[in-house]
Amino acid sequence: MTDPSTPPIDLQHYVDQASAAIGLSIAPQDMPAVVAIFANLARVAAPLMEFPLPAEAGPSPVFTAGGIKR
Repeated sequence: MTDPSTPPIDLQHYVDQASAAIGLSIAPQDMPAVVAIFANLARVAAPLMEFPLPAEAGPSPVFTAGGIKR
């Protein structure tokens, strides 16, 4: 379950900061659509993020063409 004390994410700020961090320029007229896409992604991901994991759950292996890395 989501911690109710966690403030909601300011997606506009997130997109601004994330795009700046990777050097991506987003045209001002495209920004509302980009923020809307992130809002939709957050909505779709919410049930997955709510799924409780046991404390003993570890990271899964990472697939590489040459084998498995941990």
